[in-house]
Amino acid sequence: MIPLEAGIGERAPRLVLALSLGAVLAFVLLITLPFAGQAFHIDDAIFWDFARHSQESPWQQHLADYRLMGIEIPEFRDTHPPLDELYLSAIMRVTGSDSELPLHLGFIIFPVIAGFSMLFLARRFTRNALLATMLMLATPVLMTSSHTLMGDLPMTAFWLVATTAYIYGVDRDDTRLLALAGVAAALAVFTGYQALALILLLPAYALLKQKLTWKNCLPLLLPVLGFAAYTLYSLERYGALPRFKHARGLSLGGSSVLYRIEGNLVQLGGAAVFPLFAAGAYCLKRRRWILLLPVAAGSIALSYYYYSQSSSFPAASAMLFAVFLAAAGIVVVSVSAESWVQLADALKRRRVDTDFVFLAFWLLAMMSVVMLLLPHATAKYSLPFLAPLVLLIFRELESGIRSESVVSLVAAIAVALTFMAGVAVSSADNRLAQAYKDFSMEFGERYQPEGQVWFVGEWGLRHYMEGEGYRYLTSASMEPAEGDLVVRAGLMDWPLDNSVVQRLELVDSTGVRSDDPIRVMNFAANAGLYGSHWGKLPFTFSDRPVETFDIYRVKPEQVAGEGAGGASEGGSGSVGGDDSSAGANGGAGGAT
Repeated sequence: MIPLEAGIGERAPRLVLALSLGAVLAFVLLITLPFAGQAFHIDDAIFWDFARHSQESPWQQHLADYRLMGIEIPEFRDTHPPLDELYLSAIMRVTGSDSELPLHLGFIIFPVIAGFSMLFLARRFTRNALLATMLMLATPVLMTSSHTLMGDLPMTAFWLVATTAYIYGVDRDDTRLLALAGVAAALAVFTGYQALALILLLPAYALLKQKLTWKNCLPLLLPVLGFAAYTLYSLERYGALPRFKHARGLSLGGSSVLYRIEGNLVQLGGAAVFPLFAAGAYCLKRRRWILLLPVAAGSIALSYYYYSQSSSFPAASAMLFAVFLAAAGIVVVSVSAESWVQLADALKRRRVDTDFVFLAFWLLAMMSVVMLLLPHATAKYSLPFLAPLVLLIFRELESGIRSESVVSLVAAIAVALTFMAGVAVSSADNRLAQAYKDFSMEFGERYQPEGQVWFVGEWGLRHYMEGEGYRYLTSASMEPAEGDLVVRAGLMDWPLDNSVVQRLELVDSTGVRSDDPIRVMNFAANAGLYGSHWGKLPFTFSDRPVETFDIYRVKPEQVAGEGAGGASEGGSGSVGGDDSSAGANGGAGGAT
């Protein structure tokens, strides 16, 4: 923690700063090194495929004859900018390995960059910079993201560098910091398209500080020109704009928007700051209680409604849903209400807290973009506005509690609770990732297949099954022959050709069990850390299997009319039981 006499935003003694940076580095290593060997997970497989391809054709942003969610795609265009995959490819070249450990070790640099940037950003806006930084790093969403190869955390790291450098550059009229902000913003844009929001976010700070000059706007030309050049390349090479997502179109219907608002609030309340601390910080002032009580009551009522209407919404999930939704709702309503107060003060030419207004704009604007423009709710979409959330909570805590020692104690408890939640969720996520690798590597010895092995599934299962020489079964394929085995994963499934389904005979069904009750992706428990298709909650408690695998044998064609056995239970064209249709509807886009 920065000494009080240093003041908010002032330079702390160099020794204190060095120790704080060292503490951040140690904390990052604490949350990443134990998971450095984690199996490739969720969309890691797609990034890995593009990285391998980039070693031969670094400027080609598509994969030929690619398969995704059971569909053959002659030219699969990447839905992410190329920087993350080029960095992965560089690690592969330098280390000579494309396995998990060197790639994950190479990605530790991104939570380090995010942590260092947040430390300087927190020094600018709070009196408890180190604790605020550790709180952000300890959140389940950032901790789990630091164990994958997807581009969300690298984008967030560059985003924080750009924002921090720009704020200090404007405050100090420092050309070098402004230039750094422009470079970092460009890197962020080439890592994730969401970072295009920086083009509006950064000048908003200069405008609030009445320093919106040409000098402060020039750095933004780098991301603008960089993205423009990339767009021209895409138009020239593919005859289309860069591809932003897998799915086509976006529903702006009332029910769809409300579904995404609810989902993103629940993800934010559960996967970010420990919910009771986040809500508690905004309950310190009595004048807010008139707003907060209806939020809590509404969350409980909605939770009870889901609990009473759905068998896949058990009591544990219902209670967590109410807590997560209420916590996020209380924060958003409180920040929104205070923003209106600040606007009223500005109209009356009273003193305005421009620091609060900037942080509130960052939080609320990015949340609105996510809820309206992105196709579904997922925890990782909150990464770009995680920093202002933490900073606003700390500012609320510091203004509501007079004693600095009490503030530090409460903040330290919040870091500890959030850290424990982060480790628990990360461990559960790690078990799910490992389940696909273990199943794939043990399948041959366990089932002794005589013919070809086919599989229906994505994520790590696809990566490791293909690595073992097994074949991906598409929806249109009729290739499976008599005696072949077909594997279907419970969380990711799609319809198969009916002639194949009728020839499948269930020979085994196995579930991956765990004594740990936390589930992050589970239809039955309504958990969907990587997408609301799988569940409303980022995590929950359940004794259901971490993942299930059904193994079928292909029967000869002449007995197809005798019935499909266990395969026919899912209905015509589908394989498996209760979860198959939900998985097919989910799509890989739910995790992208």
